[in-house]
Amino acid sequence: MAAIKETAGLAKVINDAKTDAEVKAATIELQSKLITLQAECFSLGDAVRFREEEIMHLKAKIAEFEDFKRQTEGYVLNQLDSGSLVYSKKQTVGDAEITVHLCPNCFAKNVVSILQTTGEATYDVHAKSYYFQSRCHNCDTLFSMSHSAYKPIAW
Repeated sequence: MAAIKETAGLAKVINDAKTDAEVKAATIELQSKLITLQAECFSLGDAVRFREEEIMHLKAKIAEFEDFKRQTEGYVLNQLDSGSLVYSKKQTVGDAEITVHLCPNCFAKNVVSILQTTGEATYDVHAKSYYFQSRCHNCDTLFSMSHSAYKPIAW
């Protein structure tokens, strides 16, 4: 801002100058101040562009977060029979009501990943029980879900 004020003052000096030497000296000084002003304008333009890019980036992050919130509305943290914690929500599919489970690891990263059953049962030595398994296909984590009536064949 000081450069603008000085430039305006130099224009007055040029106007009031009595000799060619005074005009020439004031003109050179005016050109120098205008170059300074131009550099400051470029810097301001760069700062404005940087801020606009930051704003666009933040708006995109907000939109992603709002989309995640919309997709996960109604899901609650739920402890399964096995003790595993997952996010669950009852949903109607056709005529049946099912419970959809989301991977808690992915959920913490704002990723919606539905757990898919593997059809396999695994033995939990601590619980001394078999549980059906589900897999997160995003992070490849296996979760023990509900009790299985599986009994190994004794030979």
